[in-house]
This record gives sequence, C-alpha cells and structure tokens, in this order.
Amino acid sequence: MWLITAAAAGAGLFLYSWFIEPRWRRIFHRSISLGKHDLQPLKILHLSDFHFYRGADERKRFLQGLSGRELDFIFITGDFIDNDSGIDVCIEALRPLKARYGIYAVLGNHDYVHISWRSWFHRTGTLVYDLCHEFNDVERLAGELKKIGIRILRNERDVVEVDGVPITIAGVDDPYTQHDDIPQTFDGYTKDGPCFVLIHTPDRYRELAERHVDMVFSGHTHGGQICLPFWGPIITRSLAPRRMAYGLNDLNGTKYYTTRGVGSSRWTRPRFLCRPEINYFEFLFGKDWKSSPEFEQNQGYN
Repeated sequence: MWLITAAAAGAGLFLYSWFIEPRWRRIFHRSISLGKHDLQPLKILHLSDFHFYRGADERKRFLQGLSGRELDFIFITGDFIDNDSGIDVCIEALRPLKARYGIYAVLGNHDYVHISWRSWFHRTGTLVYDLCHEFNDVERLAGELKKIGIRILRNERDVVEVDGVPITIAGVDDPYTQHDDIPQTFDGYTKDGPCFVLIHTPDRYRELAERHVDMVFSGHTHGGQICLPFWGPIITRSLAPRRMAYGLNDLNGTKYYTTRGVGSSRWTRPRFLCRPEINYFEFLFGKDWKSSPEFEQNQGYN
C-alpha cells in the first residue's frame, strides 16, 4: 500500500511542478521610498525571464493581458527567448506594452546562447559552453525589440527628465556570458537624481553598490525554481549570496530586487514553492507622498 501511496504522491508532485506552478503567476505591488527628490511617485513594471520559444503561447497571452495600465517605465532584465524560434512570439507578446517614459531592457544569457544541455548540480550553474551550446541570433532579437520601442542597453546609460529631475537608467550587459562592462556603463557618470540599474544576474552587486546607485533590478535565478521548506532554493546559479537569489535586499544604501521571472527554459521547466511573478513598483520620493491604494493593499513579500 505504501508503494501505491508513494507513487501517487510522486505523480501528483510531478504534475504540479510541471503543469500547475509554472503557470500560477503572482502579481505584486511593492511600494519603496527612494531618497529625497522633488519627484512625483514613479510606477514601474519589472519583467524578466520570458524564455520564449515556438509554442509558448500561454506566456504570450499573459503578457499581452498586462497592457493598458498607466506606467512610467517598464524594465525588462533579460532572457527574452530560449532559442531563435521564440523571437517572433516574444515580439508579438511585448508589442502591446507601453510606458510613459519608455521601455528599457538588458539581455540575458539565453538571448545569446541556446542551451541544449545544462549542468544541474553545479552551485553556480557554470557551463562548458564549447560543449553544450549554440548561438542565438541576438542581433536580430535586439533589432526586432527596437522596432517595437524597447531600448536595449548594452553597457550604456540613458537619462530621462521627469518633473525637471534627471533619472538615469543604466543597463549592464549579461555577466553570465561575460558581456558585462560596468566601468564602460558608468564612464563619466555623475550622480544627479535617481539612478536605476538593469542587469540580468545579481552577481555584480558589490560593484554596483560602489557606484552608489539607488535601485538594481535583476533576474536569472528564477528564485531557484525548486525550493525546499525552511531552506529555500537548492540551486541559485549565481555567485551572489544566497539571500539575493530572490526578493529585496539592501547594501550600503543600494536596493536590489531579484525576481523569480515570468517563465523558464524548456529544459528546466519545473517549479516548486517558487511561483513565477511580475512586480509593479511604486517609488516614493520625499516625505509627503503616500502609496496609491493598490500598493497599500499588496506589499507583502513571500
């Protein structure tokens, strides 16, 4: 009897982790106070890790359903695709999204490399790329994203003026595939107004804190995807401290948020105790602003 019970439990766990939790996305509204500037609250949507491939229509429908909301910025932190078959699906999914001051993004390791085999048990997830990869058409991906109004930052910055205050958006190219160049990204940078940084992985947290930026958005870890009760992620695939595999952290005044992401690779689909997510952030400046009602109602971190 115990064998039947164990087999039923195993089958249930398999079905749940493969077919239910990967589609059971959480939508968070997070309110964060960020310095003293003469700025209205900024509403920012953070997305990451779509991993589009041919047939990922459920993810496309989900993202298309996010359109129509008033946002100041949308930030996307990489892994748009799993392989080149996902480029067209990705473009159709993201085309309806709009933001008042623009959509900014960085590239992730899967945008550069199509992984056909993965090292499941290495703590950092380091791959011997020469043995287990094909290159994706990253330039085509970047070009198609540009056509629909998404600005890809590859070790560079942009400055947007809001209420007369310059807001810096810095994008660091993917560290996992060694395309990152933080010195180039911040060459000539002088802090004057809030600075938001987009980077695919949380690995470069110390270097970014040294730049005294205000907020860093990252993805890549998927929160670990497979988590254990009272323990958390088994594998983080990051050199950053374990606590930075998911959620909000602070280092010397720089805030970091690592998201669990929207999707996952075809080869690493299962999730357990680590539901995918999207995050609406409201950043408050000064001391007189108060959170909007929807942010007051849903600020909890899990």
